[in-house]
Amino acid sequence: MVVVSSREFRANQRKYFDLARIHDVVITSRSHGSYRLVPVSEDDTLIDKDTLDAKIRQGIADYESGKVHRMNEGESSEDFLARMINEV
Repeated sequence: MVVVSSREFRANQRKYFDLARIHDVVITSRSHGSYRLVPVSEDDTLIDKDTLDAKIRQGIADYESGKVHRMNEGESSEDFLARMINEV
């Protein structure tokens, strides 16, 4: 783990962005606390709280109105997902 001050980070941002790809980088600030620098990969999903809340509310509404898919008894998760994909 690499720990740097916010001043050092500001002075050498490129260095620490590159370093964060292979090591944990922690940036410390007396007035704002500590932060961990984490690279975002293509597999990461970024969503804001309002969008997430809206999706959850929509899912609850769909469930309450019966717009759901249920697994058949004895159906594997792979078969269930394949059936869902084919229904779309």
